[in-house]
Amino acid sequence: MVYLDPEQPIEVRIDAAKAAIGYELPKLNAIDARIDAVSHPESAGDLVFRERQLLGRTFRGLGLPSPKVIEADEVIVSGGAAVDGT
Repeated sequence: MVYLDPEQPIEVRIDAAKAAIGYELPKLNAIDARIDAVSHPESAGDLVFRERQLLGRTFRGLGLPSPKVIEADEVIVSGGAAVDGT
């Protein structure tokens, strides 16, 4: 509450905010996001559909608007060169 108090000097508010941040927000951890490390028995379309549903539920649970989805054609990388997947 100290860092939100406009009656406190700015230096005190900044120090209070620095001390409080570790208790108010969880620390983020690095994770391995390699998709090729996991085998998915479902099709790519089914996987995208399921992930969109999961993202939507997560954002709604946090009280955030739904994320914007970028639509793009599939690209297959072969031998280091990207080629059109259609």
